[in-house]
Amino acid sequence: MFNKKPHITGIITVLDLDALRISLPRLRKFRGRLSLVIYNRNPNQKLSHRLVQRFGWHGRTYIINSEKTLNELESTLAAVEYIQSKKIPCDWIIFNGDTDVIIDVGVPNVNDTTFAIVQDATTIYESVTDVFKISTDWVNGAPIGKTGPHFDINGTMIRANILFEFSKFVQDMLPDIYNLLSQTKYSVPISAMLWAGLNAFVRARHPEMSPIYMNRTNYVAVQIGRTPSNNIVMRRTISATIKKFTKMIETAATQNMVADGI
Repeated sequence: MFNKKPHITGIITVLDLDALRISLPRLRKFRGRLSLVIYNRNPNQKLSHRLVQRFGWHGRTYIINSEKTLNELESTLAAVEYIQSKKIPCDWIIFNGDTDVIIDVGVPNVNDTTFAIVQDATTIYESVTDVFKISTDWVNGAPIGKTGPHFDINGTMIRANILFEFSKFVQDMLPDIYNLLSQTKYSVPISAMLWAGLNAFVRARHPEMSPIYMNRTNYVAVQIGRTPSNNIVMRRTISATIKKFTKMIETAATQNMVADGI
């Protein structure tokens, strides 16, 4: 069912280096199967290979220390661009939130029309001690937290060539995107927004391709102290912003195809 040796690259963008104490240690099981790109977007803290190893990761690692403070969107796009520019061998890319945990990197045998593999994620809200209970056994169902399909670029296996194409496209649209985000007073989850945009982009540019869903847990989102908000206005506003972003991507991708004579 699973490919034996696809090239997989993980991306972590981090603002506070201490967050890596959570995400890095459990990746040690994937040494040899996973390359890691860590984009440190905080110029006031320098990340070194020695510190990465001290946090528990001894696999192949590429570190980018930003010279200026970047937001999550900019650092995400910069990390993808880095992989492409350095020609890092890569078939699939998976994003890892800096305080989240990847517990499985298996890639099933899928055809060439599959651009992403959506899986389940367990979200921990209640107790910090639950973080220490995270186990790779959770791929068969987590005993704690809330588990369900994870529609987000974090934890989702994405074909590298499609992600490279999408990332470049988004880079060219940044002024319009920032204008959209400035119209809401709420913080929009960038990883969820990018997932929605990626799907819109692929529908327009590669209609023959689609994601697939696996009923298997591969990701743990650690949201201690960040329980889901009951603010209906906020949730609706964020949802509306993501829908506008999706429509923006879809419209631009379609218009560019017409302009290019595709």
